[in-house]
Amino acid sequence: MASSIARQDWTHMMERAERSGLSLQSQKGSAGVLFSVRILAPILDGGLRHIVLAAIQYSLGRHTYMPGIVAEFTCRNLSRLDEATRFTAVAEIRAHLNRYGEQDPYPRLWHSLSRVLTSGKIKGDDRRKERMPILQPLESMERISRQALADDLDTVLERISREDIGLVITEEGKDDLVLCPASWFNLDYVDDFSCVINSALRYAMRSEDEESAAVVQYLRRHYQLFDEKTLSVAVADLERELNQPIVTLKQPQVWKELQELFRQRLDELRKESSEGEETHHG
Repeated sequence: MASSIARQDWTHMMERAERSGLSLQSQKGSAGVLFSVRILAPILDGGLRHIVLAAIQYSLGRHTYMPGIVAEFTCRNLSRLDEATRFTAVAEIRAHLNRYGEQDPYPRLWHSLSRVLTSGKIKGDDRRKERMPILQPLESMERISRQALADDLDTVLERISREDIGLVITEEGKDDLVLCPASWFNLDYVDDFSCVINSALRYAMRSEDEESAAVVQYLRRHYQLFDEKTLSVAVADLERELNQPIVTLKQPQVWKELQELFRQRLDELRKESSEGEETHHG
């Protein structure tokens, strides 16, 4: 329960919220989710459509967990995909199924996603997939400080539930965390997003077409907001393609520059993490 959090655990709780998000509950049962504001910028970017399309193309024919994650992520973000993107995705799925038919490991999944993309609607039993993120624009949310949240967490949780609003939590005047009702956001979304980003990058490296260029631009805009897991997988993928490409890379310099940006950011995150652990143990 939120009210039972000891003062000495507050810093640790904030670190968890920043790193991977945190579910909270008031004494009266109002549930909220506290997570880093950095999670939202890539999701709210219009370029997300390029990431979704590239991830779908990468996942077609794969006998892994990736098709399921990408399909569900696509359904959740259906409203963010314009008609042209949905049309292109459907064409790619149909071309793949026409070629491989029942040899594909998950034909039903792709047929289902194709129907959803064509109609622009999700059936009632799949409505939960569309639930996230139902977020107001950050600029329209009220700001409160970390201290104000710490002073009366229960009251704040009751308020966001009652008024169905999100709050931006500030630290030294800067946007830091978001607190919203639990019905708005599911923290599994963050892990799914990481997988989708890595899938899109793999597709972009192997196709190097116009869509790839849009993916690269998106990654360059948001790489500083990706978590350690996303970046470490991306660096390893880039390393493999640069050293042993499946198809000869047309623009190796583009991928080398992207890898260097990711490496630098990964080093920063690891340094911050180790310094944080030293402070915590000290």
